[in-house]
Amino acid sequence: MSIAWNESLALGDPAIDADHRRMIALIADLEAAAGGAFAVADVAGILRELAQLCREHFTREEALQRAAGYPDADGHRTAHEMLMKRLESVRAHYEGGCDEVRSGIVRTLGDSLATWLVNHILDADMAFKPYVAAMPDA
Repeated sequence: MSIAWNESLALGDPAIDADHRRMIALIADLEAAAGGAFAVADVAGILRELAQLCREHFTREEALQRAAGYPDADGHRTAHEMLMKRLESVRAHYEGGCDEVRSGIVRTLGDSLATWLVNHILDADMAFKPYVAAMPDA
């Protein structure tokens, strides 16, 4: 799945939308890496940056949900925790793996993250969009 930002993915919160744009750019880089566009150290850096961005983004997004009174904030946090565990595991395998392991990770990771992110934004994130829009300073 090739991934690119479009306005259907906009939640309406500038910080959250900026995070999503950057995540999409990093995932697109991983997809490009499957074609040999990046060296091993570059891919490791992309994975580290993506993991750090996700941690910061999920903290920001979960705080926004609490502030907006979103009733499924706990379920949303659980989805974030599951992705972080998976991302950290994949990152550790990539950094500690041989070339064959790294190649397999790069071939599948970009596509699977792209699918997860788009589905997560369109389903889970859009479910709390009305709560954000109803906030007094929104």
